[in-house]
Amino acid sequence: MRGDAMDPRVGRLLEVHPHGLTTAHLHRAGVSDTVIRSQVAAGVLLRLRREVLVDRRVWEASPPWERHRLRALAVAGSLASLGTEPGQVALSHRSGLVVQDLDVHGLDDEVHGSRVGCGRGHRSGGLWVHAPVPPGQVTDQDGIPVVRPALASLQEAVVHGAECGLVAADSALRVGAATPEELRSLVDLSCLRRDRPAARLVADLADGSRESAGESRTAWLLHLLDIEVECQVEIYGPAGWLVARSDFRIKGTNVLLEFDGRVKYDDRDVLMAEKVREDRLRELGYEVVRLTWADLATPGLVRAKIRQALARASLRRPA
Repeated sequence: MRGDAMDPRVGRLLEVHPHGLTTAHLHRAGVSDTVIRSQVAAGVLLRLRREVLVDRRVWEASPPWERHRLRALAVAGSLASLGTEPGQVALSHRSGLVVQDLDVHGLDDEVHGSRVGCGRGHRSGGLWVHAPVPPGQVTDQDGIPVVRPALASLQEAVVHGAECGLVAADSALRVGAATPEELRSLVDLSCLRRDRPAARLVADLADGSRESAGESRTAWLLHLLDIEVECQVEIYGPAGWLVARSDFRIKGTNVLLEFDGRVKYDDRDVLMAEKVREDRLRELGYEVVRLTWADLATPGLVRAKIRQALARASLRRPA
């Protein structure tokens, strides 16, 4: 498929509109519906909505979160009502988040937008337009109106659950795109009434000190397991030198929790450094529980690992 099948006019338009084309763009360049259909059949273009198409090669080479960004930008380019005036639409929820380069968790093939100030929502053809948000909660991202990160994170919690909202809110806090006070001040907005408890929970739990989506998901799992922890704990040796900084420490214990997002260690030096670090921590009387992406999907296993580490820690004495 594809090969040299790209129509030169389509290739030129993809250079001008790298995030996606609309049928209006193509028609304006003199490309007929017949040619559009042939470009889709040849694998040059991929149709995301009836009037929205993207470069198929770029799409297939993109990870899931980048695909959502491409879809959101492509659909945004097709919406005549996109803007910041009352009744118009701004990208929101995870669509607004990914366009602002913030972390999201999970897959979603729908593009999310919100009315600005007033208007009714609707859902069709891969586009979900939600309840209105205040005009002051809309900002501009490279010419595209988007809901500000704090509110978009809470919207994410309302639609996709508190874990997804926490990943987004932590990301926004971490880069300074939101503040804890801002999150808490937005919880009572009418656009969040669909699941206000999830939004409130995210506002309470969000912590900008967590350094990745994996750490945010770990924090969510620990919340579900009712395990209280401290984040980004610095561990010092007897001479006062810093031995390590740990992702989490279970409060009142010497059990440390580390999230490890790497599937495998390709660098032997990195692997050995991690081993030396953990050996030093154990010499100081600490137990280290290392969690992976797979572990986060098995809460019972994580609970068992932590209980075993707590039991070992109670028998340990610093060397």
